[in-house]
Amino acid sequence: MADKIREGGVVTAVDPAANAAGRSANRVPKPQTHRAQQKAITQGLRKFFDSVASEPVPDEFMSLLQKIDGRKDADA
Repeated sequence: MADKIREGGVVTAVDPAANAAGRSANRVPKPQTHRAQQKAITQGLRKFFDSVASEPVPDEFMSLLQKIDGRKDADA
């Protein structure tokens, strides 16, 4: 389990497994690694939200939209 230490007034998580392996838990990722992570996250989010966007609009919601549109037409 990650412990927490305070450095310069900031609480930082420390990964004992990373420290045991001789790696720093607080190491900043290399730019190419960071870009690859961003790309993977972007692709995952896009895949998820594309599937949500392609779902049909529920009938109850469509009914509410039609009622709102009817009220706007009556006010005009």
